[in-house]
Amino acid sequence: MTAVPPTSASVQPALIDQGRGATMAYVGYGLLLFSLFTGGISAFLAMILAYDRKGQSAPVPATHFVFQLRIFWICFALSLGGGALWLGGAFDLLLHQPLPRPEIHSQPDAQMVQLAVRDLWPTSIQTWSYDFQLHPLRPYRAASLKMWGGGALFAAAALISWAGPIFGILRLAAGRPIGHAPNPIVQAAP
Repeated sequence: MTAVPPTSASVQPALIDQGRGATMAYVGYGLLLFSLFTGGISAFLAMILAYDRKGQSAPVPATHFVFQLRIFWICFALSLGGGALWLGGAFDLLLHQPLPRPEIHSQPDAQMVQLAVRDLWPTSIQTWSYDFQLHPLRPYRAASLKMWGGGALFAAAALISWAGPIFGILRLAAGRPIGHAPNPIVQAAP
């Protein structure tokens, strides 16, 4: 048997499968969309899926997996910051609650308690040259600001966890990458 050299008409160029990994990218976006309802567990699964599939898929879906990882880590950081602010505000509220005053009915006991228990929340502190006036509502304002700031970070994380996957699904359905996709093959015209 003699080998026949292939002609240029019989050689087919290698085609890149642009859909390889697209289905899993849709699954990742779906998991990110439902992360608000699952307490972030589905977002954690989407992160694992994106790390696993970004190197095994075609260039366009690979950019979507990178985008899913960005969505996860941004929402994670915002939620962590919001939780820290909110808990800080809650602890401020708990720590600045006034203690109940003891009720004492006899005069000698009242004098002893008055010597032992000072006001835990002073209304005036004098230093050498300046008089600081403490307002009793100031700690509540600080706690309120922390809790509002934490809520704003939670709201930003919720917005990103919904808007990001919807944007990615629309781009993936159009076959467009997110960011810059490498050009896999540049074919020369015959």
